[in-house]
Amino acid sequence: MRKIAIEKTLTDVRDILESNNYKVDILDDNIRNSSTTLDQYDAIVVTGAESNVMGFQNAETVTQIINAKGKTAEEVYSEISDRVR
Repeated sequence: MRKIAIEKTLTDVRDILESNNYKVDILDDNIRNSSTTLDQYDAIVVTGAESNVMGFQNAETVTQIINAKGKTAEEVYSEISDRVR
C-alpha cells in the first residue's frame, strides 16, 4: 500500500486517496522536521502557500513533493498515480 502525507486542509484529496487504497497521514511538525520521516512516504501533498515556507522544496528527500495549489482532488490523485509507482 502506498503511503502519502498531506496537509490537513486537503480533506478532498485525503478522501479520494483513501478510497483508492492509499494510506494517508496528516502532516504534523514531527513529519515536517525530519527528512528521515519524509523518506517513509511515497509522496507528500502540500498547498502552494505552504510548500516553500515549510522547506519542502529544499528538503533533502527522495519523496515526491506534489503541489496541490489550483488542482482538483482528481488532478492531484492523477499526478500521484503517475509519479508514484
